[in-house]
Amino acid sequence: MVRTRKQLAIHVLFAALVLLASFAAAEAQKGRSIISRVNFPRGRTTTILKGTVRRGLSHDYLLRAKGGQTMTVHLTTTAAGMSITILRPDGETWIYDTKDWSGELPATGTYRINVLPDTTTERPTRYALEVTIR
Repeated sequence: MVRTRKQLAIHVLFAALVLLASFAAAEAQKGRSIISRVNFPRGRTTTILKGTVRRGLSHDYLLRAKGGQTMTVHLTTTAAGMSITILRPDGETWIYDTKDWSGELPATGTYRINVLPDTTTERPTRYALEVTIR
């Protein structure tokens, strides 16, 4: 079977579009995340982070801390379905689906606090995340 350059170009373009569509579908299922570093005001051990999330968009906060320190996290929001998940420095999920948590950190490194939206609504929801390290 001999193909002309035009036919070959059409087949390559079609394959590229199919591949691009599959990547877009995977990205839409996975959702997106806005990543920010947590900075404490000078001389303070507590900070309040504010934002708005919606279905398909979460906020991740990166926080450098030492093993043995105590971290307290409190999520304030009007959405019943919103929660936080905390990942350890090794990337493993450690604390899952909560609005309040306090405890001793097991290792030194960068922790990830993931603010997850309420997936039962398309409406954007505001939140305040209070983080304390001692």
